[in-house]
Amino acid sequence: MEKEKGVQLELLINLEITGRDIDDIMATALEGGITYWCTRVKVKGEYLGEYASEQISRGGTLKIYDSEGEAVYELTSENFTRGLEKYLKNPTYETLYFEDGKYKVDVGSIDACAADSIIQYALFDEIIYG
Repeated sequence: MEKEKGVQLELLINLEITGRDIDDIMATALEGGITYWCTRVKVKGEYLGEYASEQISRGGTLKIYDSEGEAVYELTSENFTRGLEKYLKNPTYETLYFEDGKYKVDVGSIDACAADSIIQYALFDEIIYG
């Protein structure tokens, strides 16, 4: 019996991501996700929240120091968003859900490895560590 061929659809969705979602992802990244390749993280300018993990959601910048050399990278809300978008196109886990007519990110499913991928996509546009 011949198998029926399916078709593949490409869908564009609008995704709601909150400042708290960004803060949670950043906390996961800074508390273990990127620590194997990053020696330190420094807030550029004034702290915009209580913690460094709150800087990106408030429009600030973090300086990310590479452990393998002298390189310093700047993480902003713009490149973070780009990194998250790239990760969500091929996520490690189910990370989206639909509620109240909106797609949202399930930050509870973004572990240290996923947070690391998001930051690497944001900074390098690819995974170069790990």
